Amino acid sequence: MDVNPAAQPRSRLPRCVLLAGANAFLSLALCGLMAVIAHYYFDFTYTAAATIATGLLLSPVLIALGPSFRSFHWGAVLCIVLAGILMLGNPLKIAMMRMPLSFQDLQALPVLLNTLSGRRLAVAIALIGGFFALLAWMLRIRAGTLLSVLLAAGYIAAIPSALRASSSVAEVALPVGLPSHEMYDGEVVKLSQNEDPIAFLKGRGPILYLAQDWLDRYAEREGPTRAEIEKLPLQPWQPLAQPPKRNIHIVLMESLWDVSSLAHHRTNTDPLDPRFRALWEVAGRPYALSPVFGGATANAEFEVLCGFPAPRNSVAFVGLLRRPSPCLPAALNAYGYHTVASHAHEESNWNRNNAYKASGFSFYRPVSAFELDDMEGAYLYDGSFFRQNLDYLTALSPDVPVLNYQVTLSSHWGYSRNHDARPDLVSVEPADSPLLNAYVNAVAYSTRALMDWTVAILSADPDAIIIALGDHAPVLTGGTAPDVYDQVNVSDTGHFDSDDTRAKLALSRTPLLVIDGDRGPVTLTRDVPLYELPGLISDLLGEGELLPQSSQSAPSSVRPFLGHLLANANGDWHNCAHQAPLADSESCKAARAHFEKLRTLRADSIQGNRYFLRNLDAHLTLVHSADTDMTIDGAWESCLFEVNQWGPQQAARDGYNLQPDGSSNIWITMKRLRGRPTVHIGTVQGEATYGSGVITARFDDDLLRSIDRDLPVTLQCEKKPPLTIGHIMAAAAPDAMPSP
Repeated sequence: MDVNPAAQPRSRLPRCVLLAGANAFLSLALCGLMAVIAHYYFDFTYTAAATIATGLLLSPVLIALGPSFRSFHWGAVLCIVLAGILMLGNPLKIAMMRMPLSFQDLQALPVLLNTLSGRRLAVAIALIGGFFALLAWMLRIRAGTLLSVLLAAGYIAAIPSALRASSSVAEVALPVGLPSHEMYDGEVVKLSQNEDPIAFLKGRGPILYLAQDWLDRYAEREGPTRAEIEKLPLQPWQPLAQPPKRNIHIVLMESLWDVSSLAHHRTNTDPLDPRFRALWEVAGRPYALSPVFGGATANAEFEVLCGFPAPRNSVAFVGLLRRPSPCLPAALNAYGYHTVASHAHEESNWNRNNAYKASGFSFYRPVSAFELDDMEGAYLYDGSFFRQNLDYLTALSPDVPVLNYQVTLSSHWGYSRNHDARPDLVSVEPADSPLLNAYVNAVAYSTRALMDWTVAILSADPDAIIIALGDHAPVLTGGTAPDVYDQVNVSDTGHFDSDDTRAKLALSRTPLLVIDGDRGPVTLTRDVPLYELPGLISDLLGEGELLPQSSQSAPSSVRPFLGHLLANANGDWHNCAHQAPLADSESCKAARAHFEKLRTLRADSIQGNRYFLRNLDAHLTLVHSADTDMTIDGAWESCLFEVNQWGPQQAARDGYNLQPDGSSNIWITMKRLRGRPTVHIGTVQGEATYGSGVITARFDDDLLRSIDRDLPVTLQCEKKPPLTIGHIMAAAAPDAMPSP
C-alpha cells in the first residue's frame, strides 16, 4: 500500500536546529546586554571576547534543556536569570567584597543564611527557593526531561576539564588585558594580570573564571610526597626551651579596621577607644595582615590558630581542617593548658564545632554558653560577651594556665545597634554612607568593651599576654552606592609598585595590639601576616617555637591577598605574582618561594602524610594533643522566651497595624529572648525581625487582610510545641445597610 508522504510526521530535526540557533543567539544577546548594564551601572567592563565566550558557553545549557521547556519563552526567562547572575552578580559582589563569585560562596551560603534575620533572611530564602521553583516549573514533566537535565549537568561538569586541556588555546583566544601602571619612581610598565581574579574575570568572562576557580580549588587535594618535603629549604625547629606558664588571651575582633585610611570620609572623633589608640600608637601602630576581606572569618581564624596561610579558593574550617592538626591549641594542650574558644554564635557556624576540635581546643563556648542579656540586633553585645568571659575565667583554677581565644560579633556586618542603650558617639562627613556611620559607632562601642575587659584581665593577672586584632576589613559599600574605599590608603608614605598594591595592602591591614603583661604594648617593626601570630606568641613565651611551621618565618612580610601576593622588600611593597612588574626581582623570587614552601607544608601537615612533622619528631606530640575530646558548653537553651507585652490585639476591617506597603505588623516585647522563635497568627507564619528584647512580625497573607474571627498568636521554638500568647480579636462587623 502506498503511503502518502504528506501524511508522514515531519522530522523534528529542522525545528531542533532552529531552536538551538535561537537559543545561541539569545544567549549572546542577553550576555551582551548584561555586559552593557554592568559597564554603566557598576563601572565594570568585560572585554568583548569575554562577553562572547560567556554567551557561547552558556548557550549549550539552553540547547540541552530546550526540548524540555514548556515553551521557548521559558528558555528565555532562564537565560535572563543565568546571564544576570553571571554578568551582574560578579560586579555586585566585587563592589561589596572585592572578589568575584566563586565556589567558596557555596560554603559561605549556610553561614550567610544563619547570619541574616528578618526581612533580609526572608528575601534570601525567597530568592533561592524561587530560582529552583522557577526552574522546576519551566520544564515539562516527562521522561525526556531527565535526559535533558543530565546532558546540561554533564556539559557544565566537563567545562573545567576542557579548560585544563585547552588552556593554551584559551590564553591565545582570550588574552587577559595588559593595563598600564605607573610605578612610584615614575616608570610606566605593562602589568599582565593573569593572576588577578578580577582581571581574569574581565578578560575571559564568568564561566571560564568559575571553571578556573574549580581547578584551583582542587589542585591541592593530595598532599606532597616525602621527596617534595625533603627538597624544601627548611629551617630547623627549636621547641620552647621552658614549659610556658603564662595565660594567653587572643581576641579576634569582628571587622576591626582603622577608618583613617579612607580618602574621602572623616569622623568627628576617633572611633577607636582612646585607651586602644594610645596603646596602639605607643607600639608604633602595628598591623596584622588578613587573608580575607569583608567575610570568611574562618580563614583568618585558621591562620591565627594553625600558623599556615589559608587557601584562596575554599574555607579552611570547612574544606581543610578535618582531622587532628598541629595548631596552637594542640601545642598548648601538650603543656597542660586549659584551651577554650568562645564565640557567641551557633556552634556549627563555619563548621567551628569540628574545626575547633581538630585544632586542639578542649572547650568550646558557642551561643549556648552565654546569657543573651544585651543584644545588638541578632548578636550579643561585646560588653556582655567580655563580662561573661571574665566570669568564666574567674571560675577556673588559677593553677592551670589558659589559652583564652575569643571571636567577637557586635561589629558584624549590618552593624545593628541598640540605639536606646548605645546612641551615636561618632559622625561621618560627608554623610553619604549610612553603613559607614553605623560601622564606626559599632567599633566605638566594641573597642570600649575590649579595653574594659583588658583592664580587668591585667588587674587580675599582670603577666597575661593579650593579643587583639581585626579579622578583616569591613564591608562598607555595595551595589551602586559610592565606593567608600575609593583611593584608600592614598596618604600612606610608603613605596608601592602601583596604586592597586597600595589599596590592597590597606584592605588586608587590621589593627594589631600586643600587650606583654605589665610591660605594656609590644613594638613591632613590620606588618604581621596572621599566620605568623603563633610565632609571635612563642617569642613572648621564651626561646623556641610552639609550632614547627613558625620556625619557617621570612624576614619580610609576605601576604597572599585577593589573588595577589603582596611582599615587603626593604620597606617597598610589591605585587610579586608571576609576570608582575617586579616578578623577576630577587625579593619577589624569595617571596614566592617562601609562600610556596608554606603552602606545601600546609598541604602536608593538614591534609597529607605529615612527613614534615615526622622528620622533626613533632607528629606524635602535636597530633596526639589535638586528638582530644572537646566539651561544648550548653548551659543555656538555644531558644527560649518570656513575653512582656504584645499588640495590637484588635484587628481593623482591612488588617491590623497597617504599614505603608499594605502589610500588617504585630510587635512583641520580651522579658527574655534567646534564638529566633517563629511567630504565627492562626496557621500563617509571619516574617519576623529580632531586635534587642523585641520581635516584630510582618504579615501580608490575603487570608489575614480582613479577620472575621478571633485568631491565636503563637510563638514557637524549633522542635518545641507552639505557645499561645493571646488572640487577635476580630473587628466588629459593619452595621447592616438599610434596605433601599
